[in-house]
Amino acid sequence: MNRSHYFCLTIAGADPTSGAGIQADIRTFDRCGVHPFSAITALTYQTASKFFGFSSLSSHLEDQLSSILEYYPVKHVKIGMIPDNESLKIVINFIKKYDLSIIYDPITVSSAGGRLSDEGLEKKIENEFFPHVKVLTPNISEALYYSGMKIEELSQKNLFQLKKVASIIFDKINLDSKRNEKEKGVIIKNAISTDEKIIDLAIINRKTEKGLEKVYHTYEKRKIDFQGNIHGTGCVLSSAITAFICLGNNIEIAIKSAENFFDEKFQKFIELPENGKIIDMGFSKDRLEVINQIKEVYSYISSIKKFSKLIPEVRLNISGALPNAQSKAEIAGIEGRITIINGFPQASGEIKFGVSDHTARLILSAKKFDNSINFVTNLKYEEKTINLIKEKSDLYTYEFIRESQPNSVKSKEHSTMQWLIMESIEQTGRIPDIIWDKGAIGKEPIIRVFGKTSKNLVSKLEKIIKYV
Repeated sequence: MNRSHYFCLTIAGADPTSGAGIQADIRTFDRCGVHPFSAITALTYQTASKFFGFSSLSSHLEDQLSSILEYYPVKHVKIGMIPDNESLKIVINFIKKYDLSIIYDPITVSSAGGRLSDEGLEKKIENEFFPHVKVLTPNISEALYYSGMKIEELSQKNLFQLKKVASIIFDKINLDSKRNEKEKGVIIKNAISTDEKIIDLAIINRKTEKGLEKVYHTYEKRKIDFQGNIHGTGCVLSSAITAFICLGNNIEIAIKSAENFFDEKFQKFIELPENGKIIDMGFSKDRLEVINQIKEVYSYISSIKKFSKLIPEVRLNISGALPNAQSKAEIAGIEGRITIINGFPQASGEIKFGVSDHTARLILSAKKFDNSINFVTNLKYEEKTINLIKEKSDLYTYEFIRESQPNSVKSKEHSTMQWLIMESIEQTGRIPDIIWDKGAIGKEPIIRVFGKTSKNLVSKLEKIIKYV
């Protein structure tokens, strides 16, 4: 599988408002930088504030799942609405057959009111399905139901009791014989609500050198005063956790990243009639600015046929970062990178956050030394081109010699980019305009061009293309 493509599957009900259910999952996957596959368990009839009913699609579910899982390398699956016993059996069979990693949002009642599953299905789900789950994301009502506990006051002074609730449910998803070998987690949404904040509570068995250890985390969010119903919040959080696990994070980091993602999105809503609300999944102003600047660089590159000569075998990408980016999720790039079609450079996919790898690590490493660096692109190395740039342009270049890397860097995955930047800083006192290398066994020669803004990067590319 191309490393620039990450696939997630959602198995859930369809929501006409697209604020919850499978549509919310798809929108979240896309925003988090993974490609969404989907299988619909039921059609619901609801608005953001009223629920009218549902129809199960269990008779079609097996064919949907077969058409995806038999042909695509999907590992990570978010599951929402399970309407009936037949759907439950089908889902469990596919989990076993394909050894799927499951994040389950155990929703049985819509936020708009009304059951989303047959009466009594909860116990069957608990007994037969919970042990297959990697991360469970109940809200406080669901958590109290599945733990069998009652707590009169949901406040921070009762945090010990809430941890007991989380621990009871955690044990229910750890019933298999290999429980001590598997990283799992439970996050209780809205475990505590005060006048000013909402607190989620997570329990995770974290991997350590000595094995797995059980740890608790709390995540605080600012409480927003509103009237009516916000539709689909649980779907967004559980889908974001799935996406961040798919992107290679452990449960602990995935939940933290998902909480940050959710907190950002929870600041803005789409207002619907009758006090109904759904989370606005549109990009923030900062993210739109980064996307538009990448578009500006891409527009320049794709308009010049000669740039095709600068596309490396690994293909070209343009990555741009939020001003204070600290993770790949805060860096946008072109999904699938840029290739050559009809002699011109052409993007293979859309501009998304979280889809860059090599160029994202370059920016993150550069920003540790100079936070004004926000853009980078990778070009094919040509000795003649580099020599002309050095001789005739005012661009500051630095050669990275791979053979000079310490063995400790060579053996550690993803450490080369940070060492490359650090080495150039030590030698030159700044981030060069260009860092290039002649490659090594299994490593293609590459020219890397850094910029502070899109205009700054384009001005450097204008100078480089003269000598191709």
